[in-house]
Amino acid sequence: MTVSQALETRRAVPSFAPEAIELDQLFALLNKANLAPSSRNLQPWEYLVVVSPEDKARLQAASYNQKKISEASAAVVVLGNLNHHLDNAARVADDNISKGYLKPEGREGFIASAAAGWPTPQTQRDEAFRAGSLWGMSLMLAAREAGWDSGPMSGFEADKVSAEFGLPEHILPVLIVTIGKANPAIHLLPRGERFPAEELASIGNYGVRKG
Repeated sequence: MTVSQALETRRAVPSFAPEAIELDQLFALLNKANLAPSSRNLQPWEYLVVVSPEDKARLQAASYNQKKISEASAAVVVLGNLNHHLDNAARVADDNISKGYLKPEGREGFIASAAAGWPTPQTQRDEAFRAGSLWGMSLMLAAREAGWDSGPMSGFEADKVSAEFGLPEHILPVLIVTIGKANPAIHLLPRGERFPAEELASIGNYGVRKG
């Protein structure tokens, strides 16, 4: 399946058929999603993997009781690490050195620059949501390529998810991605209209349209 085919055939599935997914299959998808881009490759995402019926029920209760969480083969809560610029910088610097992107004498400068790069809670939150969303889309495309369906969910109570699953304060729920096989009893209507680029794109200055 090409990227274009994955984009064209991916749908937000509202209901799933009973279908187990093995952890090694799921982790293969997670590792594909890890190829998503992030600023300075600092990878401010983590994820909570929810597969057992008990854990699905806990997550569903914190997500306005949407039953597709319990129906799905797995639900992945995309998490944003507000401390990513502190936690991950040394490891990324060492990897950069090993691959020739950074000279050894630049290691401490890279770490200091990363620490200063997101100076406020708002910039840290923005980056967590920005990168976490890119990661979530990458997961959905990887799932589609592998023959799985998915559904992105922003309908959850973040404070309840955090409390239920013991998330520390610097780890924020960003998005839930449900993964499984679409319920064959559900007939999906044609995809909703996407506004054309010719209406959305400004060329040079805002409001200057193509043609």
